Amino acid sequence: MNFDKKKLESELPSFFPALLDELYLHGHVPTLVGGAVRDFFLFGSPGKDWDVELSHETIAFNKDQWKQLGKDLGRFGKVTFLPYEIIRLEAEGFQLEFSPPRKEHFEEDKNHHSNFTAEFLFKLPFEEAVLRRDFTINAMGFRFKSKKEIEHLDPLEGLRHLREKVLHFAGPDFGKDPVRFLRAHRFAEKYHFQFSPELKNVLDHMKVEGFTPNYLWTEMQKSQNPMGFLVRMLREKEHHPNMRLPLDASVLPKLPDVKKVLSDPKRHEAWIIALEWTEIPFESWREYFSVGSDTARRLARWAQSSKTFQKVLPETFHGEFEEVRDTANFELLFDWYFTTKQLLQKNPDLPLMKMIEDYLPDWIHLYRFEAVKDVKHIDPPFRAKYQVWNLCQRL
Repeated sequence: MNFDKKKLESELPSFFPALLDELYLHGHVPTLVGGAVRDFFLFGSPGKDWDVELSHETIAFNKDQWKQLGKDLGRFGKVTFLPYEIIRLEAEGFQLEFSPPRKEHFEEDKNHHSNFTAEFLFKLPFEEAVLRRDFTINAMGFRFKSKKEIEHLDPLEGLRHLREKVLHFAGPDFGKDPVRFLRAHRFAEKYHFQFSPELKNVLDHMKVEGFTPNYLWTEMQKSQNPMGFLVRMLREKEHHPNMRLPLDASVLPKLPDVKKVLSDPKRHEAWIIALEWTEIPFESWREYFSVGSDTARRLARWAQSSKTFQKVLPETFHGEFEEVRDTANFELLFDWYFTTKQLLQKNPDLPLMKMIEDYLPDWIHLYRFEAVKDVKHIDPPFRAKYQVWNLCQRL
């Protein structure tokens, strides 16, 4: 996990050399920052969603000059001006967001995501500019000093933390933004990172009652593992009595464009399982999921049964077949086993095996062992049950 300049250059879009010329013409020095740098070290590619910080050695930030820069960038693609002086450029499938370095001054008596005023400073040193970012792993940069000279900037040791799989806050104001509480748990769940002791202490003392439905659902969507994220949040709720998770139907009027938040139909089946697993009835959200009613009910039943088998171990079903087959829990196990098979047959990408491995590890081999095929000696009505019973004897 080292900086490979040639690899980075191979990932740059075709328009990038001309874009650098334009930025240099305006006197700017561009630095690729944030998630693109992190992902380059993690996955070998910066992706196509970039944050670029533009510094300037000789002039102060000027709105007119900045607006002119945005207009000039229009020759490369579609330009949009966003809040906090962000210029978004969409070109060749890439999305680049340019911004000046800034300091954020928080209002002490407020507790929400935008409780700060921004001060834009072209000459702000990188090691100061990154203090506003969330985590050290997102506080690295690739500075394009020239077309041939690219410098890896890492004043907060983000690369070391990335190697160690540790999340650590970038600056002293981390705890003033409640959304960062969600992001910390999203990153920990998504990348299997641990919190540094210092970050854990900050998270334990954060004011987290200010979550809006939009931010919570958006972070869950980004987590790619909604059940793991929800389980984390419910666990944290025990330590934060004032934390309210806006997940029931009462938040729908407050959630802007919920269909945009729940934008990936491929994940909707996993969402239903996640909601039911955490005892939030999916029926409240049913109209927002692109899943048929029969499949939705089967998913909900699977989640409810799975929770039962967190407490019921395979040893429960050890014994003579005739004694085990008619017990209530075995009937439930039989249904759970074949429901799993049916759901995976319909959608092989559904992460049921991963969920079982993570939350029901005692049961994972029920699905990894091959069912016995010689069942001719069993009465036909009981042959499928016998196969499941036989699997249990091997667990």
